[in-house]
Amino acid sequence: MMKEFFNLDNVFFVVGGQGISYLEFCAVLFGLTSVFMASLARSINYWIGFIYSAILFMMFLQKNLYTNMLLQPVSVGINIYGLYRWTRPRKEEKNEQNELLITFLNNRQRLMYVFLLLGIVLVWGFILTRLHLISEVFPPARTPYLDASVAGLLLTAQILAAQKKWECWIFWAALNIGNIILYISAGLVFMPIVAVFFLAFNIIGIIHWKKEWEKQKQLC
Repeated sequence: MMKEFFNLDNVFFVVGGQGISYLEFCAVLFGLTSVFMASLARSINYWIGFIYSAILFMMFLQKNLYTNMLLQPVSVGINIYGLYRWTRPRKEEKNEQNELLITFLNNRQRLMYVFLLLGIVLVWGFILTRLHLISEVFPPARTPYLDASVAGLLLTAQILAAQKKWECWIFWAALNIGNIILYISAGLVFMPIVAVFFLAFNIIGIIHWKKEWEKQKQLC
């Protein structure tokens, strides 16, 4: 039974003629729950996120999407750092509930993260164009720099979220807007719907974190 559950060929339901496996459906549930908890600034989002990354790793392994698979251990590492920062803030960084305060980047930091994003895109995109030359295990990348842009937005958003920076939601929103466009252009039906939910939670995060930041200012 468990073997069938983890098999992507085992269809749970069909949307628009496209089969969705049990594993994919679980990934969606854990992913949406994690982002929703994050939008409410709840540290439990990281524990849910660890399960989400594990499921994605298994999915990408079965689909031979090795570059996406390799991103998951990196995401887990960033999330471990985020869980530590959120639950063990320094004295000057915590609120009355001993939680990490929500903060904003200054203009210099914003520029730095934009350059960080560009750096990730250029370096990762170049690696993707050469990965198939290293080993036949990796198929040639069809859209290396587009894939790298998605990876760059994901990692930058995670790094900012780990520090509880409000701007992380801007990167998350940009990522999901791009995903919606890509999924629709690829003729997918279920995934654009999922991406719309992710985007909705991103907007909740933008609004809720801003309100929490304003409350923090009043208490200071």
